[in-house]
Amino acid sequence: MMWLPGPAVLLLVTLFVSSAQDKAPVEVRYLTQTITSPSGSSIKLTCNAHYYVELCGLLHVAWYHITKQSAELTDPRRYLTTVNETTISDDNMRRRQVVTEILNLTPEDAGQFQCTAECEKESETVAGHYIWITVIG
Repeated sequence: MMWLPGPAVLLLVTLFVSSAQDKAPVEVRYLTQTITSPSGSSIKLTCNAHYYVELCGLLHVAWYHITKQSAELTDPRRYLTTVNETTISDDNMRRRQVVTEILNLTPEDAGQFQCTAECEKESETVAGHYIWITVIG
């Protein structure tokens, strides 16, 4: 039996462990923040979903108003949503950035908001932390 020097063995074990780790199909990332803005103004909520195409398949990313029965922000008269997607690694990881602008804020827009991402293939949904919005006036 041949023994390798200590550092070489440690390196081989480290490479084996990191290659055996399972990948999460999707994760959601965005800043923790509390937003205070006057009535009539507009604010933007930005969410980044990092996902593996082969594990996730189609991906749906959206912002929700948790205080209002978890309503998805889709009304085109109230919200403007833009989506940008880029490949960020050689192993087919992508970043989908979803920016939803809440137009003409009213007191009814105050409350908790959360971004979620849902994978079609894995039937997995992940949600980020809450963002608080306060409307003045």
